[in-house]
Amino acid sequence: MKRALSFVHSTFGRRIFVLFVICSLLPVCMLALVSLHRVSSRLTADSHERLRQTGKNAGMTLLEGFSLLQGELESMALPGGDISGTVPQLPPHQIGVPRFRSVTVKKYDPRGGVVAGMSRRLTPAAIEHLTAGNALLLAESEPGTAGPLYMATSVNRNLPGKSLLVGEINPEYLWTLVGYTQSRGIDICILAPSGKSLYASRPFAPPLVSSVMSHLAATSTGQYEWHGDDDDYLVNYWSAFLKPTLLTDAWTVVAIQSTKDVLGPAHSFIATFILVIFLTMLVVVFASSVLIRRSLVPLAILRSGADRLSNGDFDSRVRIASGDEFEDLATSFNDMSEHLGNQFVRLRGMGMLVQRILEARDRETILHEVIFHYCGSTAHEWIGISLVDADMPHQFRISFNNGSTGNGAKTVQFDALLSGEERNILLNAEDCLHVTAARSFTTLLAPLAEEGAAEFFLQPIHTKKNLLGVLILGYCQVPKQIKEELVRTRQVADEIAIALDNIRLIDELYWMNRGTLEVLANAVDAKSPWTAGHSQRVTRLALKIGKEMGLSSSDLELLQLAGMFHDIGKIGIPETILDKPGHLTDEEYVLIKKHPEIGAEMLKPIRAYHAVIPIVGQHHEQFDGLGYPQGLAGEEIVLGARIMAVADVFDALHYNRPYRQGWEISAVMSHMKEHAGSNFDPAVITALLSIDLASYLEPYISDNNPEYEQI
Repeated sequence: MKRALSFVHSTFGRRIFVLFVICSLLPVCMLALVSLHRVSSRLTADSHERLRQTGKNAGMTLLEGFSLLQGELESMALPGGDISGTVPQLPPHQIGVPRFRSVTVKKYDPRGGVVAGMSRRLTPAAIEHLTAGNALLLAESEPGTAGPLYMATSVNRNLPGKSLLVGEINPEYLWTLVGYTQSRGIDICILAPSGKSLYASRPFAPPLVSSVMSHLAATSTGQYEWHGDDDDYLVNYWSAFLKPTLLTDAWTVVAIQSTKDVLGPAHSFIATFILVIFLTMLVVVFASSVLIRRSLVPLAILRSGADRLSNGDFDSRVRIASGDEFEDLATSFNDMSEHLGNQFVRLRGMGMLVQRILEARDRETILHEVIFHYCGSTAHEWIGISLVDADMPHQFRISFNNGSTGNGAKTVQFDALLSGEERNILLNAEDCLHVTAARSFTTLLAPLAEEGAAEFFLQPIHTKKNLLGVLILGYCQVPKQIKEELVRTRQVADEIAIALDNIRLIDELYWMNRGTLEVLANAVDAKSPWTAGHSQRVTRLALKIGKEMGLSSSDLELLQLAGMFHDIGKIGIPETILDKPGHLTDEEYVLIKKHPEIGAEMLKPIRAYHAVIPIVGQHHEQFDGLGYPQGLAGEEIVLGARIMAVADVFDALHYNRPYRQGWEISAVMSHMKEHAGSNFDPAVITALLSIDLASYLEPYISDNNPEYEQI
């Protein structure tokens, strides 16, 4: 045992031992902790589900019990004639508990709500509820106190007029039904609307009941964990709505279970886990002592070299003369250090170049990055890149560095026209093409050959058989490591192709998005012939105001989107209202006022347009707070909505509507100035008065409107 533990005298040995312990125990511990967490979570989730089912079953059983009570009253056989007083006691139900303690026929005054023999009067709502053929739940006092609980109905074929059949409910019958739904380990409590306990399988702490009532204020059903002084509990509550059938507030069914009962199986798991840790520790001590003693010195040397290598010391070398695999490993390690040193320099340059290429948003940036930063990843002497003209597939624009190894400060650009044969060779080439100067592609390579380049490697840049360009490496003499250089060249060419394709996709996405906006705006405006072009005009005017107020480009983009979408909610408004020539009725006006909210709801599923929703939803709010739909005032209204409100009203007043003729510009401007500070933000009106309205008044032409296309 002493020999087995001799490695503890070595710092390196102790480190390796700790590494063994960590590598063996940490996964076990992590697995155990994850398993414990998942078991606990699963147990808690299952318990919550059982609590939910128990609470719901108890609530549904309670509702069914009330339904049975009502059915018994309505179908009860009564003696004929003008009867009053107590009906003979009913026999017990099959569960052994009678449903009613007593059933009585009572006279009542439908106008005053007075019931003979009862202190509480019936409200008009209660009388209407009874008249509709429903049952009524009555109590002389608050449910949960010592007072009796009654059920009354006027539906019974033998019941005389202006009479009620009133049964005093036997609470034991209800709680017996609830008790049948109770599961093992789960306690049930029935709470009155006031929070008083009507029934409890065992006493509950008042703070627990208070916590349930506080949660009820937020939602009628739910579940949570409650931490008490003596124990923690899982709580589920479910409201049994009695208002529709019995015209009384909901009773709440609360199902509770102790977390100790829930997590009992997890405790045995912990004991097993401790035993596994102990056994694993014994195995680790034995295995590590054997391996460390055999590998201590060579591993220490190799680790020291690895540390230097990880710190960037690629010139570091290790020396091991053990005559075994460790010596071979040391030789391989030294070769690897040299190779990694060379590769690291090139890969770092390659990584930076690829990042710059992929971040590029235009072709000129790609050209610049390739020419001025490619020299850090390859050993070329000349670097050139040519891109195809989209309109002329045989026309190439060539850019190359004017100076060896790319250190020249000047970039030369020229155009070259390739033959169809040369273009097909590039298009169908699977690898780099090795070309000698003046042999082929003369127009493409002539300027580089004039500077002294004799050997060229052409790497086509293409996607899906579309030739996008070619990457050119020029050498006076082909280097030995050319294969590695060509691999990197192929990688760079692929990244350039991706970047070019991204630029194309971004352009297509922009125009598709632009077209979608116009289609949606036109769809809204097409709802009525009176609003044709309204969205485009409002957008142009809002952008002019926004620029006058110094809004940023991003804010102007939001304003442009909001202008196209601001009336999208009118899709949900009937044309009969939009085109009505006369005044709207109150009901029609209420409906038309909903279109900002409808528009906001329509945009919610589109995440990219979430920032537009406040402008769309608030563009009919007024600065003095008298607008709709929320009645916001002042700076509570987002600035974009305040601008949109001015542009929207301006256009609506200036153009004809079915209920009036459009106003002259002077009249519109007077109206806007008059209502500055009340309907409109004064700062926005000031900006409106400062802009030139000429372009706004011109017909909207989407292809010739630079203000709309470029913010």
